[in-house]
Amino acid sequence: MRFPIFLAGNVLVLVMAGCSAAKEDSAPVLRGDAGVDGGLPLDAGDPGPDGGIGLDALPDGGGVTVPECPEELKQIYVISNTNDFYRFDPAKLTMTSIGKVKCPSSASPFSMAVDRKGTGWVLFNDGHLFHVSTKDASCKATSFVPDQAGFHTFGMAFASDGVGSTSETLYVANYDGSGIAKIDSTSLKLSSIGSYGDPSATAAELSGTGEARLFAFFNDTPTRVAEVNRATGKILTSKNVPGVTVGSGWAFAHWGGDFWLFTAPFLGSQVTQYDFTKGTAKTVLSGLTYTIVGAGVSTCAPTAPPPK
Repeated sequence: MRFPIFLAGNVLVLVMAGCSAAKEDSAPVLRGDAGVDGGLPLDAGDPGPDGGIGLDALPDGGGVTVPECPEELKQIYVISNTNDFYRFDPAKLTMTSIGKVKCPSSASPFSMAVDRKGTGWVLFNDGHLFHVSTKDASCKATSFVPDQAGFHTFGMAFASDGVGSTSETLYVANYDGSGIAKIDSTSLKLSSIGSYGDPSATAAELSGTGEARLFAFFNDTPTRVAEVNRATGKILTSKNVPGVTVGSGWAFAHWGGDFWLFTAPFLGSQVTQYDFTKGTAKTVLSGLTYTIVGAGVSTCAPTAPPPK
């Protein structure tokens, strides 16, 4: 997600979302034993709809096996405002280029989610939704109709329907701060869920987990991360993120018990690791030459820290 930038005379102007004070509540512990690295659903036998990661071939002994989620799908994918597509490995703090996304659109990427089959769901700033392969960055248009229920641009993420479940739902957060909705992944129909129940809430990006939890990264002042009730849209717990400014673009994802915040307070993006339980944040990667506006992580991603 990014903010529009324009020139007024010789002054560079950055248009920001409204600002408000955040609430501070006690936070649930994210670091648990239930890391979700389960296998893909049986109906994913063919490669994902746009060259996404699919099942392996028949084994030597005959029969079809359902492998664990490939390592690539346990990592985070990001997209820049200039259509560059990367895989981010939080364990190694490395960015790997997948390619240039060439969707049939003159608009720019705005937000992204990634499903369990390896397909990136990329929203462009004109409200159209595309499918992008996490394997080769190839792109296809979808039949999604923009502006359903007043949702023109939005943050987005998949979350499991139950702890450890391979079934998942695509959630979206309206850029105007009014609340969340869900999109049926087959019909692409959007249905509203509800408001945050917090008048100070502004625009938010979303991240879901394999533990059936949904979180929002609000561009408030100060910025904050909150858990959101998937059924009602209400904020459950909210914590400020110290020292983090959104700048010209932002996104985030949950991985390994922590949140990974992509912001652009200066030229290019940086990555901040945020411990929701402790409320601590540290910059782990900076000096990127591109601006990240979307991040997606599948519900295959680990929810507990990797072994040291």
